[in-house]
Amino acid sequence: MRHLTTLTLAGTVLLVPLYLSVNTARAQQAPDPVLDWEVKGTAITQCQCTAYACPCRSNGLPTHDQCESIDFAYIETGHYGDISLDGLMVIIAGEQPSDVTYYFDQSSRSEQREAFLHIKGFMWSNRPCGKPAANPRTKVVPISFHESQDRTTYELSIPGILNSKVKMERDADGSPAHTVVALDDWGNTINYANSLIFEYEDAGRSWDRPGHQSNVRYFHTTKTTWDNEELLMQHRDGSGSFTTKQKEIIEKLGLKHQVKK
Repeated sequence: MRHLTTLTLAGTVLLVPLYLSVNTARAQQAPDPVLDWEVKGTAITQCQCTAYACPCRSNGLPTHDQCESIDFAYIETGHYGDISLDGLMVIIAGEQPSDVTYYFDQSSRSEQREAFLHIKGFMWSNRPCGKPAANPRTKVVPISFHESQDRTTYELSIPGILNSKVKMERDADGSPAHTVVALDDWGNTINYANSLIFEYEDAGRSWDRPGHQSNVRYFHTTKTTWDNEELLMQHRDGSGSFTTKQKEIIEKLGLKHQVKK
């Protein structure tokens, strides 16, 4: 079992967000060549879509013109070139994908933050949908992330900005109960969960939306995965059903039983 506890740093001075100075425009363009990278960890998403039914995950169009959401990634182990990404935590929040803020945990180093932006820029340059922010806001803040011992309940917080809690159901054998094939930057499946708390206030936005869509992912993603176009996300067309190429990937990976009916 992975060693993961509440990752909160003490000290009142840490409650004041620090603004990150980094060339995000250059990073988002994913310069060529992109260094080799590999990441493994946990991701959580919450948005305003109907619970257990996000159309974007099934190659559909967004329910809303803009997706008000948070997308959290905890990289347990990983690297970008020779830069270690072990322990990196980041939350992307706002109106995805064009008007967002990247919140990096204050324990992160500047080279890790820029490396992550290079990876996300590479992802956007290799997927056919959406248009990311050309110069997203970036902040360095204290992020608290806690996974319960039974790996069902996940809590996230940024003091004064974010309060989040989701609970993922598990079957009798301990497997996630609601795993489905889905389009995602980190992999080809998600585990739907119950959104218990979803409060966010920053950058002129404020919402409190428990009970909407949330999911948890355990990912292991590499640059090679993207180079070989092995992700369903890379073949999205918004048609509302899986394309021929996506069906081929689902068949090859043996995921047909996880296609949501």
